Amino acid sequence: MAPHAPPPSAPTSQIDAIYAAARDAAGAVTEQVEIGLREVGPGARVVALATPTLPPATHTSCYLLGDGALTVVDPGRPTPASRPGWRRCSTPRRPPVGASRASCSPTTGDHVGGAAALAAATGVPVAAHADTAARLRGRVQVDELLADGDDLDGWTVVLTPGHAPGHVCLADAGSGQVVAGDLVAGLGTILIDPSEGDMTAYLASLERVAALAPRRLLPAHGPMIDDAVGRLRGYAAHRLGREARVLAAVTALGPAPPSALVPHAYADTPSGLWPLAERSLISHLVRLEALGQVRAEPAADGAATWRAA
Repeated sequence: MAPHAPPPSAPTSQIDAIYAAARDAAGAVTEQVEIGLREVGPGARVVALATPTLPPATHTSCYLLGDGALTVVDPGRPTPASRPGWRRCSTPRRPPVGASRASCSPTTGDHVGGAAALAAATGVPVAAHADTAARLRGRVQVDELLADGDDLDGWTVVLTPGHAPGHVCLADAGSGQVVAGDLVAGLGTILIDPSEGDMTAYLASLERVAALAPRRLLPAHGPMIDDAVGRLRGYAAHRLGREARVLAAVTALGPAPPSALVPHAYADTPSGLWPLAERSLISHLVRLEALGQVRAEPAADGAATWRAA
């Protein structure tokens, strides 16, 4: 049987509501962030930008790579809260290089929201993978297309789809650093949303970067990660463990809609975050169907229910 088609993209308003609910459920989050431009490794500096990202993170790390002409990765978006830090990114020649992605909706640009403003302020080109450029069309003009293996001022572009089709990392073989974007997080976790994510591709991307044997990951959210390979392999093991719980829930409860599976597969997750967990659960279901372990069936209300194959 052909795999069930991934769910269509949720309306922007629905995505906004899910993200807002996650922030509300987290309550008052105080992320320990060192404000100001600082060195994080050879040829790499970071400035933390306050953004409406997913809790427990409250900032997006904007990386400035290079010692002369700079490449700026993840310029956030210029809000009153982020503007002091954002001004520090307003002089280099090239804004974000797509270690991030186009966000799930036009209004949650915790990575690329500042790209157009930075380009307008400096006249520098915006670079991104072709898939990211397509998703940014109408919001951000992409001037340079990046491809897997490209050299970007000494940093190698590594295509790492899964969180989003055009997600890339930047690797510096000499220092062992990898600008990881939303492949992993130094704080919190990574959402694989079915509207643009692919769980199988994400697992493959984790393994691909681990195979590079990096020594340090520079994530888009949270602190630097020095146990790079351990974190990457730990993420893969966690996802596969969660997938086993999703399959167990379908086997025990199916046919059932995703919302009925969440309390069983995500019993260790606060209930306020279950709407967000449901998005990830659907991505697991799509992967499990491709593996022939579950199948989707239409329900009377038009929504899909899932059962073990």
